[in-house]
Amino acid sequence: MDTGWSIQDFEGIVQQPSERQEAAQEPDEDTAELGMAANSILQSIPPHVLKALEQQQVEANAVNAESKVKRKKKKTANAPATVGSMRIITGSAAGRRLVSPPGEGTRPMMEKVRGAVFSMVASMAGSQPLLPPGSRWLDLFAGTGAVGLEALSRGCQECHFIEMDPAVARDSLARNIAECGVVSQATVHAMRAEEYLKQARNGNGFVSGKAFDFISVCPPYEKVSYEELYDLLEGSPLIHYESIVIVEYAKRLSDVIRDTIGPLHKIRNKRYGRTYVAVYGPTD
Repeated sequence: MDTGWSIQDFEGIVQQPSERQEAAQEPDEDTAELGMAANSILQSIPPHVLKALEQQQVEANAVNAESKVKRKKKKTANAPATVGSMRIITGSAAGRRLVSPPGEGTRPMMEKVRGAVFSMVASMAGSQPLLPPGSRWLDLFAGTGAVGLEALSRGCQECHFIEMDPAVARDSLARNIAECGVVSQATVHAMRAEEYLKQARNGNGFVSGKAFDFISVCPPYEKVSYEELYDLLEGSPLIHYESIVIVEYAKRLSDVIRDTIGPLHKIRNKRYGRTYVAVYGPTD
C-alpha cells in the first residue's frame, strides 16, 4: 500500500545547499570554451566594422518596432465596429443604439453632454425639446454621427456629416444613419473638416443649399488646431446671422476659445465634468 513519500526517499538525489553552491561555482567546460571563442572573434573585428554592425542592429530594432505599431494599427482598423452604449436620446430615432469604430480614433460627445447641449440649443431656438422644422445641421468631425443624428431625430430637415476616415464613414457612420432611418436626409463628406471649410470659403459648389442653421465642432482635442478652425469659420459662407455654432473643447484650450465667430458672439460657455462647450449665436 502506498503510504506517500518522505524526504528520506530523496537522499542521494537532492544535493545539499553546499553541494549546489560548489556546482554553481564550477563553470561548464563547453560554455567556457564558447565564451573564449566569442571573445577571440570580437577582438579580431576592426572597431569601425563593429560600430557599423551595432548601428545596423539599432536600425533593425527600430524597423521591427515600427512594424509592430503598423500591425497593431492594421488590426484595429480591420476590427469590426461594435454596438456600444451610445444611443439617440430624443425624437423619431430615440433609443436607437449606435455602432462605434474600435480603438480611440474617434471621441464622440458623451451622451450626458449631448443631451444637455441639445436642450440648451433647442431652448435658444424656442422649440424645445425639438429643433425648428426645415433647419439644417453641419456636423464637423462627425465620427459615429451621434451629434448630427440627434439633430435629425429632433426635427432637423437635413444634416451634412464631415468625416475624414473612410473606414469610419463606411463601417460606423453609414450604418448609424441607416439604423436611424434618415438616409434621405443625410449627406456624408469623406474628407478633413478643415478642407471642407476651405472649399466652402473658396466658393466651390459642392456645398448644397444655403448656410447652416446649426454647426457642431467636436474635434479630437490634440489632433487639430483650434486657431485654424476659428480662422476658417470666420466669415464662412456656411454661417448666417442667426446660426448657432457649438464648439467642444478641453479646459487646457480655454485661451484659444474666441469670443466671436464672424457675426456670432459667445453666448454660453458651459462645463460638463472635464468637457467644455462654447455656444455662439446672435446677441438679440
